[in-house]
Amino acid sequence: MNIQRKLLDTKLKIDWLLIILTFLLMSCGIVLVYSATQNSSDVFYKTYWFRQIIYFIVGSFAAAIISLIKIDYFKRLAFPMYFLSLAGLVFILFSGGDLVKGATRWIDLGFFKIQPSEFAKLAYLIVYSHWLAKHPVSFFNLKSFAVPTILFLVPFALVLRQPDLSTALVFIAISLSCFYWVGLTTLDMFLLISPFLSVLLSISKFAYSQFFWGFLICLVTLTLFYRKLPKLVTSVFFLANVFAGYVSSMVWALLKPHQQKRVETFLDPMNDPLGDGYQVLQSMTAIGSGGTYGKGFGAGSQTNLSFLPEEHTDFIFSVLGEQFGFLGSLLILILFFLFLWRALSISKLYEEPFVNLMVVSVTSVFFFHIIVNIAMTLGLMPVTGLPLPFLSYGGSFAIASVVMVGFLLAMRYQGGNR
Repeated sequence: MNIQRKLLDTKLKIDWLLIILTFLLMSCGIVLVYSATQNSSDVFYKTYWFRQIIYFIVGSFAAAIISLIKIDYFKRLAFPMYFLSLAGLVFILFSGGDLVKGATRWIDLGFFKIQPSEFAKLAYLIVYSHWLAKHPVSFFNLKSFAVPTILFLVPFALVLRQPDLSTALVFIAISLSCFYWVGLTTLDMFLLISPFLSVLLSISKFAYSQFFWGFLICLVTLTLFYRKLPKLVTSVFFLANVFAGYVSSMVWALLKPHQQKRVETFLDPMNDPLGDGYQVLQSMTAIGSGGTYGKGFGAGSQTNLSFLPEEHTDFIFSVLGEQFGFLGSLLILILFFLFLWRALSISKLYEEPFVNLMVVSVTSVFFFHIIVNIAMTLGLMPVTGLPLPFLSYGGSFAIASVVMVGFLLAMRYQGGNR
């Protein structure tokens, strides 16, 4: 009788809905990559769609193994995995890595190019969840931020040095989601990101920058007054915002020329329609031309005639919009919503801080990628190199995405075990 109950509990804890949603999204991704690259003359085993299938198989096999690993092992291996991931990033920094489109982000193994930053994200979310589960942070105790800040700055700086600003921002997304989950209030989160907002809003190149920055300073002042934080903390945040506003021009100068162009293009794509604005304009054209029902599988001038750049990676959502229209795009958005909802629902099942932080941080990675990528293709955000989970082609990213599903399954399967 006890054996039957254990088997029943095991069946209930296997999240078949999450597995099905993942499989559906992966299948849609393979179809889209195939339709975007069907004009390729490569033999089938060298095509993007076939390699994507291989990546998903490898990732699924790894996820299946990870889902069975005891949660205690995640905790024990948190720091070793973190330092190992840093070793990969340091190797890229000093060896130069494999140069692709002006960035050194990959290590060429011959049969496969590995991107250490993708796996550094996995190690980072584990170690951050492990540390914050035992050491919550609070603005009433600035020392509580010391270790989390160090854990964040090292991989963030190494990834930023590659340069890979978009992936570096994912580390910020993980950190903020974890901070919020361990107890920081919404106002605390606003104060935490306010210096970054001060830099953005005070860049003199943009219209009404000083007005918006001044308004932000007023909001920060009111928030500090309302929160009644220690005087030292209040002084730090106020001065940080003032200082950030004055050094914004220096921060802008530190950006790479192509990064500056992306921001300028976001503000005005027509400023350089045949140059830096080309990607965004072609993306919006492809999505808009799809209409309600789309032009059909494998059809579409922007994709087939190669007007749309990076159609199988960064702009795969544009391919979706052109070929399957509004309804096809809506279906994918619904699948993503259900996937995120199902993933986050795991956090409501157990009270263990590490499990909840793991679930929240993994979900935040998926959410950040989805929001930024789709907003980019619609011209609502600057163009970044963030791919769309399960849909965009990519070796390391495809494997890492499925591995994160393995983390979620492990948390649901074993979250209640002590």
